[in-house]
Amino acid sequence: MTTPHRVSPRSQARWDAAADEHEVALAAYLHSASALPQASWTRPWGEGKWTPAQITEHLTRAYEALLDELREGRPMREKLAGWRQKMVRIVILPHILFHRTIPLRVPSPREMRPGEPRAGREGALQALRELAGCFTAELSAARERGSPGLTHPYFGKLEPIKVLRFVAIHLDHHRKQIERTPA
Repeated sequence: MTTPHRVSPRSQARWDAAADEHEVALAAYLHSASALPQASWTRPWGEGKWTPAQITEHLTRAYEALLDELREGRPMREKLAGWRQKMVRIVILPHILFHRTIPLRVPSPREMRPGEPRAGREGALQALRELAGCFTAELSAARERGSPGLTHPYFGKLEPIKVLRFVAIHLDHHRKQIERTPA
């Protein structure tokens, strides 16, 4: 039997704020995706860009990958190593977390790139909602057990609170894209 990890009140308050940030970002993404005209669901948001359906599939794959590590211990494959990974974790990650923006032209890891969407809009958004709920519950439980965190393809191992904040920012990044989809 595992002993729960002690969490300070300050740490718990930071976690609660990150959980709220994720919940708000997820709700905003789902609202924006639901509000799109049906014809826009399969229309790229810009020249050579993904469609809202593909973006939703990308987000679904990201949650699935995170859950694979939480459930099965299979982390995402790291794309950078050594000093490069350390550099982006020290320079770029704090910028992302502070400014709540993801730099443009950062390639999505191959495992996260969308293929054909697996479901229509309602099914895709429901699957995303369910996976997000499982993810937050399982990440919270892992944190309480004292988990060191999850693996990001570019940043390496990140503590749970940074993972949760990054996922919220990732949702916002893609919400802004789908909101620019032409009607």
